Amino acid sequence: MMRIWGWYESFLLANAPQVTAVESSLRSITYILPGRFKDAEVTGEAIYTAVNLLGMYHDSVLFRIVYGRRRAAEGVVGDVRESILAGDVPRLSRHARYAHFWRTHSPSYRAAAVWLMIIENTQLLAEMLARRRLGRKCAWDVVLAIEIVKACLRITLVRATRLRPALTVPLPQREIDPALLERRIMPSNTKEALTWRGSRTGMVHRSLNALLPAKGPAKDQYEYLLAHTLTEQDVVSPPQLVRVLPGSVGQLGEGLWIARPLVYVLALRRWGSRSATPFALSLFLELLARSIRKRAYSSSRDAGPASPLSSVTLLLSVLGIENSFLEWLASLVSSNTRAKPISSVESDEWAARGRGLWWYFLRGPVWYRWTRPKIACFARRTEHRALIGMVGAIARDYLPLVDDYYYYSAS
Repeated sequence: MMRIWGWYESFLLANAPQVTAVESSLRSITYILPGRFKDAEVTGEAIYTAVNLLGMYHDSVLFRIVYGRRRAAEGVVGDVRESILAGDVPRLSRHARYAHFWRTHSPSYRAAAVWLMIIENTQLLAEMLARRRLGRKCAWDVVLAIEIVKACLRITLVRATRLRPALTVPLPQREIDPALLERRIMPSNTKEALTWRGSRTGMVHRSLNALLPAKGPAKDQYEYLLAHTLTEQDVVSPPQLVRVLPGSVGQLGEGLWIARPLVYVLALRRWGSRSATPFALSLFLELLARSIRKRAYSSSRDAGPASPLSSVTLLLSVLGIENSFLEWLASLVSSNTRAKPISSVESDEWAARGRGLWWYFLRGPVWYRWTRPKIACFARRTEHRALIGMVGAIARDYLPLVDDYYYYSAS
């Protein structure tokens, strides 16, 4: 079995751009399948789920080869590793650094993150199959069980990261251009060798020739080096990219955010999707968790690692001017810095949770009384027009799916 997986990984690395293109094409096709034939939505969701699960495995393979610290002993993996090092490997993002750190240092985090991603990629298909095989009532039981498991997994993520917020995407994503895998390393005995091997460790490193552009004016080289300048967030320890939840108040806010989908499903089972009670209850918990989080960080004395230098501080320090007074004026203009994210990982997570509010336009009375009629009206008015009529037809085919299935509008 291991031999088969090894062969498949070699095939993936040798054909990464083509595999990525096939994945993207299959995902695009599944968007237009609903309404085309009987059970088209189930078929499309099954294909979408399979592609996403396979993509998760591909992401882990590419991440391990491109950013792994240990070179493979033999085979195509080693050749590809050297080939990548000879090229311009993109810098690991801060989100990937943070997620990879906890994945490698905490077995419970790794297990919870993997299972959470698997469940989120299969939950809609599970609801569809339960609705068709077990009926509407049992389908709600399946949805409730899924939300209970997801809440437990998110709590595990919080505990595994020592009481830090659970990220919406807890695993590193694919960040490398697959075209890099098609490059070939230059022979080591050439004058312009792009790699060199350490005599003690045996690891392959990029030479200076690989770091600078081979051609072009000095201005291009300066811009290239400037783009690769490290910032404070790039060198800080990965756990410090996300702050610990400040006290019991911060933990309460995170707990409300984790429990919100579970409470919403319970309310839907009790009052139905057309009732305003589940909608109002879920929105109230969402806004309450957001407010508690801001208040907890604002009142916390532990603001985490120092914030990056402001533009005023950086400019005046370069000029050699004392800037205490001007920095004080800048601090008066700015809002409470403790309530602001300390890194792009935090800011991206808060932004993702903020974008979740848009899903309320597909829920409850807002969906049935405002959003749905407008989409149906748009589909009717454009059904006889070219191109835009196709968009309206696809939107019309999704209306009954949003009506019937919970996970089409779940954040």
